[in-house]
Amino acid sequence: MAKLTLCDMELEVPDNWKDQGMITLTLPSTDKKVRPNIIVTKEQLAQPIDLITYFDKIKQSVQARGIKSFEIMEESELDVGGVPAMQMICRWDLSAMKSMAGPGQNLDHIEEGQMVQQVQVSLIYDNAAVNFTASFPAEQFEIYKRPFDKFVAGLQFV
Repeated sequence: MAKLTLCDMELEVPDNWKDQGMITLTLPSTDKKVRPNIIVTKEQLAQPIDLITYFDKIKQSVQARGIKSFEIMEESELDVGGVPAMQMICRWDLSAMKSMAGPGQNLDHIEEGQMVQQVQVSLIYDNAAVNFTASFPAEQFEIYKRPFDKFVAGLQFV
């Protein structure tokens, strides 16, 4: 039986269960308005797909959100835990999200010109897609990206 370990807890997972889901980790921040998160997702793929095709689908999905100020700043290839991966860094004005907010969401604290940068790293391993996504204030992006990079680099497949 496999074990699922998350920080301070551990669960036994039956052999016939598939691990597919999402976890959000919050990085420390001295700014009360900034809650930097890293989102890790794992998706069991219905059929085999190569990394470039999968990454293009992710990119199209992000672009399809229709955020007016959205721009892809950089794409690169890298190695994560001995597995080929793709990285995308994009940027947008957070105020563009106000028009997309659902009822009951209070986004009054968001001001025009409040730029966000997001980094996304995607890889495919053993017929599963793993994604690491983090969004940070653009002016603090390089500061927060360092612990993100270190976290992603620590990935090990067991």
